Amino acid sequence: MAPASFKPIYVLCGPDAFLRDSARRRVIADIIGDAHPQTCVSTFDGTTELELADVMDELRTPPLLSLARVVVVRDADLFVKNFRKHLEKYLSNPSGTGALVLIVKSFPAGTRLAKLINKIGKIIPCSGPEKGGLSKWLVEAAARREKQIDPQARQLLGMWMGRDLAALDAELEKLSLYVGERETITVEDVGAVVTATAGPVAFAMVNAIRAGDQAGALKELNKALRVRGDELAALGLLAWHVRQCLEVQQAVAAGRRPDLGKMPYHIVKNLIAMVRRRGRRKLQADMRSLIDADLGMKSGRGPKGALQELVIALCS
Repeated sequence: MAPASFKPIYVLCGPDAFLRDSARRRVIADIIGDAHPQTCVSTFDGTTELELADVMDELRTPPLLSLARVVVVRDADLFVKNFRKHLEKYLSNPSGTGALVLIVKSFPAGTRLAKLINKIGKIIPCSGPEKGGLSKWLVEAAARREKQIDPQARQLLGMWMGRDLAALDAELEKLSLYVGERETITVEDVGAVVTATAGPVAFAMVNAIRAGDQAGALKELNKALRVRGDELAALGLLAWHVRQCLEVQQAVAAGRRPDLGKMPYHIVKNLIAMVRRRGRRKLQADMRSLIDADLGMKSGRGPKGALQELVIALCS
């Protein structure tokens, strides 16, 4: 059965389709509880010539085997535009057993309809995290699975996956299953699970670079470049390495211990020693080499050659 109370209308608004769909699933689950969706959830496509009467009839139809009926209108921007006045009138006396869920890309806050919904319904923003907020989003997504994710793992996931929240959520689901009863997702877990080139081979390349083993690093790079697309994962891993080194250098220069999550002590110790040995100027030159490789790959240069030159520079 459904919970004791629910809103007569929900508006899920924002540009991110993944977040809109995630919010839709949460709203429906909150309203109908353990009832089967087939008995009490109806969905309409707002991009078609949808009739208001069809939606209203569903809202006023008594639910079957549930305390509430949910009526969802996907891509409802045009539906809202066409029937704004009718929706305002409906909300003056809404169905006591029906919840209307409107999924839209935008929903201006200053309209009379929006103000009315804020009083008796709920508007749920579905925009991706602001710049710099991806790390917080990853922490919250991991927490929904009763997991923690350490800072380095968050950074590497962001490097590899970008801001594709659907892809990130799918990878976090795999990672939470992979770590099992362990509470924390580490950078090594990300390396083992997220992409084919992110396993021991990829981290062997970084380890070789940190040891200054140019031949070994090039050998591991060649192993990592197996299929098309592997070059992007390799570049992401190298970018993570360069940024991590710069962060460690800044921490060491400030006289504080670098924040490396749950990274084993011996790895932290070796990384700090490598950063001290390399020095600030070389680390800054590493960032320039990374940018050059990225620009070269984007401008049509052979990715393997660009990555090989980058690895050589990082080992020099």
